[in-house]
Amino acid sequence: MKIKHFLMGATCGFAVGFLAQAFLKNNQFLSSEDVIKKVKDALKTDGRISGSWIMTKPETLERNMITYHVYRGGITKLTDTEQINMEFLADAKTGTILEVEKI
Repeated sequence: MKIKHFLMGATCGFAVGFLAQAFLKNNQFLSSEDVIKKVKDALKTDGRISGSWIMTKPETLERNMITYHVYRGGITKLTDTEQINMEFLADAKTGTILEVEKI
């Protein structure tokens, strides 16, 4: 009987650990470094990125009755003819660019 109890306890522990890991992974934010890499890759299509910055802590933004956790940052891009400064908002969970504004 003791081996049955041990196996039942081990199985329950494994299941709880697996579910906890899945829950925590879904509620985690990407690091600001990962997000800035994604933004740079998306915005470097027609120029060279010469500088960038990003806030390290996400902030809460509400748009159209939807709450987002976003990173705020900026990019300086060099094209053949000019230097362009842009600020962006990127989703903290996915890294998707929500807004880009030239300054």
